[in-house]
Amino acid sequence: MQQIKVKWPLNPKETVLFKVHGVYLKNSFNAKQGVLYLTNERIVFEAKPMMMVLLFGVIGWLLSRKKISVDFPLSDITDFKRGKQGFNKKVAEFDLIDGRKIRIGITGKWEVFDTAYQKAMLDVQPLFSVN
Repeated sequence: MQQIKVKWPLNPKETVLFKVHGVYLKNSFNAKQGVLYLTNERIVFEAKPMMMVLLFGVIGWLLSRKKISVDFPLSDITDFKRGKQGFNKKVAEFDLIDGRKIRIGITGKWEVFDTAYQKAMLDVQPLFSVN
């Protein structure tokens, strides 16, 4: 298994399990391209500013810095399902405990992402107990 490197600080005992390119769908008219990282504790979406790409092309893409657009702990997820946006049928929809709905379009095979997500969720400690 290869080590996935990130430029943002990881928590103690946190490891990156999966990395995939995607699009953070803020709403119907606003989306950000970037990379989704799945760790054993949280999901992080790191966006790449597209203004640099538009202004300077490939050189702007190489020089632009990524920044974290959204991150949330796996324990905050109350529901996960596969959705769609236009023709894209590979949209991960996360409902969070605070009422937010996060939608991220995934590139590549959906089954690979879904398997990695399900494996990560097996080790998540719930916020509350039924007992």
